[in-house]
Amino acid sequence: MAIICTQETGLTVEDYVSVVGRTIMRDRRPLANTARIQAMLDGANFVVTARDDDGTLVGLARCITDHAWICYCAELAVRDSHQGRGIGRAILDKAAELLGPRIGIALMADQEAVGFYRNIGMEPANGFWRPRTDRS
Repeated sequence: MAIICTQETGLTVEDYVSVVGRTIMRDRRPLANTARIQAMLDGANFVVTARDDDGTLVGLARCITDHAWICYCAELAVRDSHQGRGIGRAILDKAAELLGPRIGIALMADQEAVGFYRNIGMEPANGFWRPRTDRS
């Protein structure tokens, strides 16, 4: 099965939920709140997706970038059924290719994903988090 990674605009709430809802992140995102998911998608100005041969969305990176210095990856998600095939790395590689060598990619990793990011060569960095109070 070939996987195609590309930049996409207009990712739908349904597409987003079809991937994130089938990952370990499903309980950490407001998947039932379609208005909030739409706002999250509207706020992302750089999205890279992975689709299989028949066009099924199997992974995504939802990002925000200034296109000059930094790209913050708010989510990297690959369906549980497709993990372990290099899709997450391919999505980030495609993002780096599209962004070019002058733009760094930053993200906050869930504890379960730290090993993955280290294995693909990302460097750990200090980060801080002020938790949201509304989780709906």
